[in-house]
Amino acid sequence: MASQTEMKLRDAKTKLEEQEVDIASLKRDVGELVKHWDRVGGNISEIEERLDTTERQLREREEKLEDLESETGAAFNATQKLLTLYKKELSHLNSTARELEVKVEARLNATETQLEANLTEIQNDSGAFSTKLNDQEAGFDGFRNVKRLTAKVNAKVAFSATIIESNDVFTGPGTNSTNNILIYNRVFTNIGFAYNSKTGIFTARLKGVYHFSFMTFGYNGHTSGAILVKNRHYQVSTWQFTGSDNSDTTSNTVILELNAGETVNIILWKGGKIHTSVFSGFLIFPTL
Repeated sequence: MASQTEMKLRDAKTKLEEQEVDIASLKRDVGELVKHWDRVGGNISEIEERLDTTERQLREREEKLEDLESETGAAFNATQKLLTLYKKELSHLNSTARELEVKVEARLNATETQLEANLTEIQNDSGAFSTKLNDQEAGFDGFRNVKRLTAKVNAKVAFSATIIESNDVFTGPGTNSTNNILIYNRVFTNIGFAYNSKTGIFTARLKGVYHFSFMTFGYNGHTSGAILVKNRHYQVSTWQFTGSDNSDTTSNTVILELNAGETVNIILWKGGKIHTSVFSGFLIFPTL
């Protein structure tokens, strides 16, 4: 009995020692907790505020995400409806295109048939016309020949004009060999009106062969002479140096082939001067 009591006392003592160890350990833990609280205890309220703010932001983002999902769903539904409508329109257009294709093909076939009939009729008419044209061709050729001969007979061109030194016209001395145009202002003859007494220029009205002649008369104080030009290009000229005699006379003649619209006129040599001059020309015969 005593031994059992002693054993119980030893067990109780052992447990008491273990509890003392546990209590010491708890004291150390509490001390550590007190120290940790001293270190972070002042930041607990700030951390709680941050947690609250983060929670609010998360809720706001969640609400926005829900709104975005709703908008996306509505847009998707609208797109689906629009796509369905487009499919219906495309089907209608395809049907209309097929109907038009059938109508156009029928119209083309009818037009082709009509054109073939018209072509046959034109070919028949053309054959009859060719026969009639062959019958009349000889008469037309004769008529054209008569017309050409009549035109040749009526082609009459001839002129003759003179210039005398005066204050009204230029007779020199020339200072520029390209612009010293002599204007023969006194006209004797101008059949066909090819010569212009205002400009001194002869303009061919018909294509043909023409005869031109010119004469110059000057005193010994200046060189006497002139140049006949065609379309501003030199052709033939006269030239007489000053000498011991009191006057000088020069002349020249040329035959030119002109096209309709080409021009002929007389200009002075540079430094030249005349007292009087005659310029004449006429159509020898027209050419085709």
